[in-house]
Amino acid sequence: MIIKEKTSSLKAVGLEALLRRLPKSHPRYPDIENELRITRAGDNGERILADVFDKYQFPFEHYIFHDLNLQSTGKFQIDTLFLCQQGAVILEMKNIAGQINFREEYNQLTRTLENGQVDAFECPSVQLERNKMLLEDWFHAHQFSIPIHQAAVFPRPQQQFVNHREDLTILFPFEIPTFLRRLNSFHSVPNSLPLEEIAKMLYSAHRDYDPFPLISKYGIQPSELFTGVCCVQCGFHGMKSIYNGWGCQQCGHVDEKAHIQAILDYFMLIGYRFTNKEFRQFLRLECRQKAKRLLMQMEIPSEGENKGRCYVADIKTIRKLH
Repeated sequence: MIIKEKTSSLKAVGLEALLRRLPKSHPRYPDIENELRITRAGDNGERILADVFDKYQFPFEHYIFHDLNLQSTGKFQIDTLFLCQQGAVILEMKNIAGQINFREEYNQLTRTLENGQVDAFECPSVQLERNKMLLEDWFHAHQFSIPIHQAAVFPRPQQQFVNHREDLTILFPFEIPTFLRRLNSFHSVPNSLPLEEIAKMLYSAHRDYDPFPLISKYGIQPSELFTGVCCVQCGFHGMKSIYNGWGCQQCGHVDEKAHIQAILDYFMLIGYRFTNKEFRQFLRLECRQKAKRLLMQMEIPSEGENKGRCYVADIKTIRKLH
């Protein structure tokens, strides 16, 4: 049973917004482009992993969690957690192209692309062991203990490995069902709590991962960003407010709801709080009443009254507007 579905990554959406609003000449632009490539690759890999469980049915009691974010002695994220009577299984997807070399002396893996480019990454065994310890701490804090198994998943069976670490289980997606069914053939581990109760506790403890605001991570000031409502047709920043929405002075495109992406950009890049004035400045909107009306239509929560009113959002607001 899938308890928590795979959700879309808002981090990639935020990075795309940051690249749209940052001059290409900015010194952090290449870093953000690279971060977006890594994030997209991770998202694609996690979708492949989630697809395995959408297509396969297990004939025994089990609970599946995708994108599970917990906190024990530290915050941690698990791509997929499989819970059954034999224990918990942590599956981490590694969507890394190229020839893989595990460098045990550095707890590192390197990948070599066809063009000869070599890149280094943290070894999956390190991440898996870290997540295992943090999950053990979470179980301990809730006064029970169950075995924890772990495996790294690579999406392509054509993946080439120079060597292999003995302490790391590697699976391809089509191997996952067999791996889990073999695990189920072992003797069940007696738990102090029913498996369903443990699953409910895990689901209740999940908190959505919130990567925002992004500019603080890259040391970027709000003044370095392009302001204005962006035209989806031509990318021009600075659509004008007109009677039926927003009009682009560059290509003539009219968009009734173009302001929604602009306000999402503000939340993801700059922060979750703003005044009517700050909202108007970011959208280059002169009319205070129209700004107020737009904010009410989007049902953005507010605090305070009159000139002291401040609009406040959170990750749930972004998911609703996105």
